[in-house]
Amino acid sequence: MPIYEFGCPSCGGVTTELCKIGEKGEQLRCEGCGNTGLIKHISGFASLGIRGGAGSGNCSPGCSGNCAGCH
Repeated sequence: MPIYEFGCPSCGGVTTELCKIGEKGEQLRCEGCGNTGLIKHISGFASLGIRGGAGSGNCSPGCSGNCAGCH
């Protein structure tokens, strides 16, 4: 099951929940104020990639060492 973030319209708090893909957050409770009716947030995700490039940073393969990720 994926982890989703839900925002509270009352206090602005964010609750993180491990839940089913179709979960809308209507039955979840805010950890801050206890309000129900949370709103699902669109959030970023992390992925593990292959490190490559000329420098010590996280550059794309074939980098010549002149990008911001190298330094």
